[in-house]
Amino acid sequence: MTPTAIDSLVYYAARGAEALLAFQPTMTPGGAAPAGPAAPAGGAGGGAGLMNFIMLPAIFLFVWFFMLRPMRQQQKEQETLQKGLRKGDRVVTDSKMIGTVHEVFEKEIVIEIADKVRVRFLRESVTKKYDTTADAKPADAEKK
Repeated sequence: MTPTAIDSLVYYAARGAEALLAFQPTMTPGGAAPAGPAAPAGGAGGGAGLMNFIMLPAIFLFVWFFMLRPMRQQQKEQETLQKGLRKGDRVVTDSKMIGTVHEVFEKEIVIEIADKVRVRFLRESVTKKYDTTADAKPADAEKK
């Protein structure tokens, strides 16, 4: 940068961030810089700064309301499900295995997936309780 371009940059920095954003150095093809600091762009009012000031919290609220809040609610529901597991519950694991809870420990559960076939899982691997009535309805409809 030439000394005059640095002077222009310092001039706009002293006037504020809005003026700095409007800074556009103009160079001639010969490489000479303008004699003095360039005039700020006309018509750039304080509305742009106010709009940025309003949009940042609006974007944050949008992300929180539509993304973070539902994820936290789903996480709380998952935790209550995993803490509330009892012997005899039919569950589905994250590997899509369906079985009946046989034993419950502090961090693990034993799921019976077939007669006398028991597998030990972490509590976190249980994704939902299995509703057998939802499967029974389509089977009854096919028999009729």
